[in-house]
Amino acid sequence: MSHSGSVRTVHILKSGELIFSLEDFKKVQERFSWVDKSVILSEIFRLRALTDPGRYSFVAIYEETQAIKPLLNLEPEFYLSQLQLAYSNL
Repeated sequence: MSHSGSVRTVHILKSGELIFSLEDFKKVQERFSWVDKSVILSEIFRLRALTDPGRYSFVAIYEETQAIKPLLNLEPEFYLSQLQLAYSNL
């Protein structure tokens, strides 16, 4: 049996804050009213098929540029350190 990796969404605010949880997203969801949820779902399913076991892929949704970007096959240590580094450099 094949196990795919994990795919998550991350909303990135203009301030650089990273929003992972539904609870936190609900506080800022009006800032992302431009997002087409069907596009996000399609991207999640597409990335799920491409993500290796033990890796993580993300659908990154940027408030400032209103862009949606896939981040494929990141190792857990890599994505956490890179997201923390990006946030601390703001």
